[in-house]
Amino acid sequence: MAKGRVHELLYTPAGAPRFVLPAIVALVMTFAIGWGLMRAVQQTLPDEERATALSHTRKFGTAEAIYVRLLRERPSVDLVVALLNNHERARAARLRRALSRGVAGDTDLTPDEIVMSDEALDGLIEALPPDVALVGRFWRAANKGAPPEDLTDRVTEAADRDPPLAFTNHALARRALKAQDYDEAAKRFEREGVHFRERASDVDVALALWMKADAWDHVRARLADPRVAAAAGPSSKYRFAVHERDWRAAVKWLFLEYRPAPTKAGLILSGVAMLAWAFFCARLGKIGDRWKLRAPLYLFALALGVLSIAPTVLLIAVEEAQLKLVATGDPARDVIYFVFGVGLREEASKLLLFLPLVPILRKWGDRLDVLVCGAFVGLGFAAEENLNYLASGDIHAGLGRFLTANFFHMALTGTLAAALDDFLRDREKYAADFSRTALMIVGMHGAYDFLLSHDEFGGGYFAMGVYFFLVRMFLGSVDAARRRADRVLSLTHVFVLALAVVTGTCAVYAVSALGPTQGALVLAEGLLGVAILIYAFIRTLREI
Repeated sequence: MAKGRVHELLYTPAGAPRFVLPAIVALVMTFAIGWGLMRAVQQTLPDEERATALSHTRKFGTAEAIYVRLLRERPSVDLVVALLNNHERARAARLRRALSRGVAGDTDLTPDEIVMSDEALDGLIEALPPDVALVGRFWRAANKGAPPEDLTDRVTEAADRDPPLAFTNHALARRALKAQDYDEAAKRFEREGVHFRERASDVDVALALWMKADAWDHVRARLADPRVAAAAGPSSKYRFAVHERDWRAAVKWLFLEYRPAPTKAGLILSGVAMLAWAFFCARLGKIGDRWKLRAPLYLFALALGVLSIAPTVLLIAVEEAQLKLVATGDPARDVIYFVFGVGLREEASKLLLFLPLVPILRKWGDRLDVLVCGAFVGLGFAAEENLNYLASGDIHAGLGRFLTANFFHMALTGTLAAALDDFLRDREKYAADFSRTALMIVGMHGAYDFLLSHDEFGGGYFAMGVYFFLVRMFLGSVDAARRRADRVLSLTHVFVLALAVVTGTCAVYAVSALGPTQGALVLAEGLLGVAILIYAFIRTLREI
């Protein structure tokens, strides 16, 4: 019975395959399950972590109730700042609602969005212990505008004492930034980061401000201080090493920087996408026909793809420290950077890690195995890259690339791997073809990233043209190598379902972090890529 219902979902009574209905069902189910799991996980977190998670998913009122209870139980500067930041997010959300709907900011609020009045908040702060209340009043006044002079003097005194009061130097640094006094802001950020381990990232903010001002001698002197060097992160040390043209130190710090602590959401999102596309690749490679060979072979290829990030990082450090090959914002120079910097290093690294598979494929594999193993290497690279995009905190760039980057890397590496296999089988016959394909792949990779970074040339929407051409080229190779169709769950069904699962998971993340409207806007560009991918796939491979 269940099998019959699945067949009815996938095929019409006339036997024609359905694609839209299964995709919608998978998308809705993924979103519903993901949303439910996210809410369940939030309930199991410790109170302070739960409040933070709720605040970042727009449950401002619920988060506020937790912060207020915790402040009454154990008042601290950290908690009062977290409460005020939550209040500010709620205010900004009301303002965005007012601007988008043309109605009063407090109209049509859900219970989760309603926070206490300004008067009640001020009363709560005044009832806190003196030091906590001092920071709370100053933080709140700074959010509104310029704090009173006497309040600023008291906070400055607390910031200059030894040891300083938590958050006072950070608060003064924020105020100095608003006044465009960048040197004072940097000094205050550094003092906060040096004295409070949990805010060591403030040292990186300070160093970034001095680097932006080209005060490299001052940066060198500050990093000579053991306390500053201990608090500074790999990113700051990498930027300094690049400036000093010390590529060995640059490699060391870039490897550490490239491994930021991934968020739980990032791990889940990347994991779901990797599993969905791995299932598609396994189906693409007809894993069931020779599963004893293909299952370990495909897993090995996926692992090699993850490891290909290592030579990529090495090449980034050498390019930036020795060749000064970086993005500048100038279109003419950035074309060179994205093609011969980004495109060349990433494709060379993935191809390098594909090489260990060549002897195995030459002995036991066929043309399809070559394409699929190349796709798995690309998928492994994309999974590792996705973690870094999502850990960076840039949701707009992270999700926009996330929806398209997985298949993009799969297609790039699969196509290049097939060309390399031809070349190694007959160097004289296929040398020109391999060179042509390699240049085309590197060029398309560079063009795609260049367009994503330059909106004045069409941005992501024009990049989708490159994407479409690549997808057609890869799927044409797959079609020629695969030959026969699947039964029941066709390859096209698996493809559409994988896209639906990945899109649904992204939608949960985007809506929870940004709300329905902003979340939809962030996903829009990536969804165009999804639509192009579906169109190209169905048009090219509908019959396989």
